[in-house]
Amino acid sequence: MIDLRSDTFTLPSKEMLETILTAELGDDVWEEDPTVKELEALAAKKLGKEAGLLVSSGTQGNLVANMTHLNRGDGVVLEKESHIYLYEVGGLSQLIGAFPFLIEGNNGLMEPKDVEAIFTRGYNVHWVDPKLLCLENTHNRGGGKIIPKENIDQLAKIAHENNGLVHMDGARVFNAAVATGMSASKIVENVESVQICLSKGLGCPVGSIIVGSEEFIHKARRQRKLVGGGLRQAGIIAAPGIYALNNMIDRLAEDHKHARMLEKALTEIEELKVKPVDTNIAVVDTSASKWSAAEARDGLEKHGIKVTYMGDQFFRMVTYFGITTEDIEQVVSVIPEVFK
Repeated sequence: MIDLRSDTFTLPSKEMLETILTAELGDDVWEEDPTVKELEALAAKKLGKEAGLLVSSGTQGNLVANMTHLNRGDGVVLEKESHIYLYEVGGLSQLIGAFPFLIEGNNGLMEPKDVEAIFTRGYNVHWVDPKLLCLENTHNRGGGKIIPKENIDQLAKIAHENNGLVHMDGARVFNAAVATGMSASKIVENVESVQICLSKGLGCPVGSIIVGSEEFIHKARRQRKLVGGGLRQAGIIAAPGIYALNNMIDRLAEDHKHARMLEKALTEIEELKVKPVDTNIAVVDTSASKWSAAEARDGLEKHGIKVTYMGDQFFRMVTYFGITTEDIEQVVSVIPEVFK
């Protein structure tokens, strides 16, 4: 079975797993695990921020960051198909009590005028005030779309000029960095906090990092503890993360090449529409075809290929470490048979 459902199915390499056996350990709640401290410092350096904090998942990272930035009743501006809004169990409202301002983007890309309209609408006793802008780069439901640096900076400028802060869900920000040739630190230089995922394309078995200023991370550490994220000998999680940040970023280009191979094969089926592939995700729209997304998923699975169903019209294919060129060639050979 060739599993293209998600890059969360990435398995760690033998070399990555071996780092666990030699990791120096301590109690991270007491800030005494040297391997965790090394990972946090390395992540902060790669993203151009002062400090970092290990968390158990991307969802926890986004939650802790947003808990640190927000108070109950504050407003959050975010794209309506963002991961934070759709796939994180409503943590913004359930646990923070924040109010979402939703913007309809173009494959995740928000127009500055739409963001500005919310941040500049002024005071009214009936309204919630926006305090935070959340970005997602790359954008999952947008088909792994890269949010251009110019757009990030324009949106951040609007938020900052109106007493707002910016958090980036950068679960796949290193995919954006590799695809554009721009350093991750340059991409995120104008946002206050970033969450990066270690367990997607970077191949770790578990873990994410949030980065920001020393003051932000100091406050975030308590919020992490509040939601049960204080870990003890967490160096066994951090050691693979160090390996990943040192060895697994540049190879993301291979995943991007594989996704473009899928895009080419899928676009040759006239009734299918494929969102432009920027990185390692291909999102396919079946609405103009005789197949529903569920039928497409089931048809592919009968041929030994797993994909993710994303609603009546869409299914998703994701490439990652462990999916080989031979695997992709097999998928490409099957696509015409499934959609004949």
